[in-house]
Amino acid sequence: MPKETQTRSSRQRPISCRFCRSRKLRCNREAPCSNCTSRGISCELETLSRPPSDTDSPTKTELLDRIRKLEELVEKVHRDSRQTSAGEQSSESASHCTQQTPNSDVSPHVQHLDRDVAYLESVCDAGGSERSLLHDKFRFQICSVQHMLEMQQPRNSYSFSTANSGLVKHVWLPEYSEAKVLLEKFVRHIAHFHHVYHMPSLPNVLDRVYSCLNQRIHVKSGEIILLLSIFGSSSHSWSQDDCRERGLFSSPVEAHRQSEVWVTATEDLIGIANRTTPVSIEGIQGIIIMLFVANAVDGISRRCRSFTNMALSFARELGLHCIDHPSNAHLANTVQAEVGRRVWWWLVSCDWSVAMAARFNDVPMGIYQCHLRHMMTNKPLNLDDEYVVDGMSCAGMPASQPTALSYTLQRVRMAEISRNMADRTSPLTAHTSTRSYHIIMDIDTELQLLLNDTPPFFSMAVKDISRIYLVDEHRAMCIAQQGHKFHSLLYALRCKLHLPYLSRAFTNTEYASSRDICIQSAQLIIQTEADIEMAGLCKATRYSPIGLIMSVFMACIVLLMDLCHSQDSQHRERQRSEIARAIQMLEDARHESYLVAKFLDSMMQVLRKHKIAPPKLVGQPTQTPTLHEKDSAIASTHSDSINGFPSVPTPMSISIPPSGAQASNGTSGVGVTGDRFATEEDIPYLCELTRTLNEGLDVSDFNWDDIFLDLDASFLLRSELSDRR
Repeated sequence: MPKETQTRSSRQRPISCRFCRSRKLRCNREAPCSNCTSRGISCELETLSRPPSDTDSPTKTELLDRIRKLEELVEKVHRDSRQTSAGEQSSESASHCTQQTPNSDVSPHVQHLDRDVAYLESVCDAGGSERSLLHDKFRFQICSVQHMLEMQQPRNSYSFSTANSGLVKHVWLPEYSEAKVLLEKFVRHIAHFHHVYHMPSLPNVLDRVYSCLNQRIHVKSGEIILLLSIFGSSSHSWSQDDCRERGLFSSPVEAHRQSEVWVTATEDLIGIANRTTPVSIEGIQGIIIMLFVANAVDGISRRCRSFTNMALSFARELGLHCIDHPSNAHLANTVQAEVGRRVWWWLVSCDWSVAMAARFNDVPMGIYQCHLRHMMTNKPLNLDDEYVVDGMSCAGMPASQPTALSYTLQRVRMAEISRNMADRTSPLTAHTSTRSYHIIMDIDTELQLLLNDTPPFFSMAVKDISRIYLVDEHRAMCIAQQGHKFHSLLYALRCKLHLPYLSRAFTNTEYASSRDICIQSAQLIIQTEADIEMAGLCKATRYSPIGLIMSVFMACIVLLMDLCHSQDSQHRERQRSEIARAIQMLEDARHESYLVAKFLDSMMQVLRKHKIAPPKLVGQPTQTPTLHEKDSAIASTHSDSINGFPSVPTPMSISIPPSGAQASNGTSGVGVTGDRFATEEDIPYLCELTRTLNEGLDVSDFNWDDIFLDLDASFLLRSELSDRR
């Protein structure tokens, strides 16, 4: 009997329809029932909902258990219940990229639990809090620039904190009025080389940081990294004209010393942030600025690669690689999304360009990190900042119209060709005969097409740009600077492409085209850098007119090789002049960066070893040429032409300043010590080299493969020693 009762109680039959229940009629519980059918009315028979399956209960239990564990973890990590804006942005972007369309079969309750779990997981993944970075490790203080160097002596750089039982580093920022001067310098003279910002928003960042410092509240890590990097970049490029017009620093030497302090502080902040806290898009912009400064000082070094790797990692954490994912459609036409596109594609183009950088036998050559299938972010629009607003249209200006993004978009196009080079010319076959020569010529055709499609304003003089495109003189000068830098990059890439076939072309006519293109590109590299100095485009910043010093170094070697093999050429005078001009460029930039000194010293050592120039006689007195004014040398450079090529001063007329005079001019690079520069014995050797170029060279016993191998080994050894320092 109990079993029968239990069986009956568990049996659930469908209930009567609505009409039968209202009239107290017997319903046959069919759809439609007989009563409703006989009366011609609709039958509303309510079926009993199915009980939840056995698989639902474990799912809910598992979700609730995960939520409890995550809540305990969040309470432990975030006791102050403060969430950073960077963490929220990262969570939002990550959730948009990973969440798919909700399944209609899942109940709303389960969907709600899934969203809670995803949110709590994203909070846990955000890492440490801002407080642990900015208050436990660093102490930010405001001080006048005039007193800053004294306050930043080593004994005052750190203090002991009882709160965290460790050392706290003091970071000194200039006063608000002085910070505005540094920001104005950056916006006016530097930012157009890496336009990854929304310029109208930069003053707001400055105001927020100083407001937080004055109120003694937390400062966001990304914003302070961006601000310090701007200070370091502006002071690093401080010139004598800035001292007269902007004041702030009494001399460029003082500005350059202060730049070292800000650059070091920024690197420390980035290093701590990389381990402890999320970094916002402002922090990534600051890393890009640091990458630019490091590249100007060190070239493509471990330091630069480290900045690039960290910036790409932070960018992926923020979801910059999937800004245009369908789940982010509501953010597509916002300032935040457009700035994110600028940042992402600048990093991508940097990654692809480094894959085929103009270096000899570099091991990382041909390898890049950003794959097209791993990103869903459109290229930035060709728009000026005043047109970048929330709710803007998706159409940019035509490529023929100069904008703030014109240089960036051209740089992306060139980086795409670099990526194509890396894909089609594997580094494993770079020095073997398996590489097909027709691939090299196909890539060269792409470079030539890019050169042909370059907007005309990148090849115009400043006055022509201002007159034709109706822009002010300062804007026209920025466009001209971008054009010269773009052409230097393009010529260097083309020269690097054909460099492996240069020596073969002297014995195999099949590679004659590569020889001609390589030599012509080397000549154009030197000519472009000379034009920059002649046009006065480098006066506003301290950055050397040899923006790509590795390209000039490579061009010098290429032209020297051509001179040695072309004994009977009728253009030998022009060839010697071009080489002398390249060496003079390297010598003039020796004290701008120790990288230049490494290149020049390496080349001189190899030339001595292979007896391309006579060795220096010990104890023999040498005469140092007189130092002429640079302007008169430039004027004579363009006073005549030979067969369409501008003539340059002869090697004997090139003046080599004595090391003592150079050392007394008071200029020094960031982090550069005096022992890295050449001594007095190197200056007379340059005179011997120019004299040798006039007398001619005997290349019957030259092994150019050994020369390049020695050159590469010498440079790599110096790079290792530099990195260890």
